[in-house]
Amino acid sequence: MINLNISAWGPHTTIGKVSDEIVNLLIDKGKKVRKPESNCTKELAGRLKESYAYENYNEWFVPLFHEHIVNYINTLGPGKSKDIISNIGDISWDLINLWINYQKPGEHNPPHNHQGDLSFVIYPDIPKEIANETDEMSGNIVFEFSEKVYANFLSFTNTAATIAPKTGDVIIFPAHLSHHVYSFESDVERVSVSGNIRLKTLK
Repeated sequence: MINLNISAWGPHTTIGKVSDEIVNLLIDKGKKVRKPESNCTKELAGRLKESYAYENYNEWFVPLFHEHIVNYINTLGPGKSKDIISNIGDISWDLINLWINYQKPGEHNPPHNHQGDLSFVIYPDIPKEIANETDEMSGNIVFEFSEKVYANFLSFTNTAATIAPKTGDVIIFPAHLSHHVYSFESDVERVSVSGNIRLKTLK
């Protein structure tokens, strides 16, 4: 797992790769829930027409994704969060929800944050056409932290991190971290999967 430079970014945000098994499962099970009764668009912040809630994800997704949560926690830098996790013993986690987004041309995700302790986004399919668009921000996800005023003068403070995701990427970040996704113009579907996690202790 590759970590964003801690000297350039405050919130612990990691970028890695998921296995082909996870990618294929997310795509296949996404097709099965791509039906009107599973549409959860109204419950989400995105300006997308198609977002669907997965079913029975604790059975097939959680066991495969556990190692990514362990890696995220193990790569925490020194600080209060690391101290708390070190002091409370073994950590387990609950997946609050899991959904798949089919983003089409012109659709976007406005600034928002999530519930829980941690959130993640996995990219089962990012068409190469998006990366070839003239607007280099097309389809990018942007994380923003701290007061935006610091970005307007010589503050030596980076308040945003912009990532151009690729197929198979996974990004894990604090659930409170504000983020948004840019639109694109190509006639393709950009597929992403998001979920929220609540950490818990084992007594």
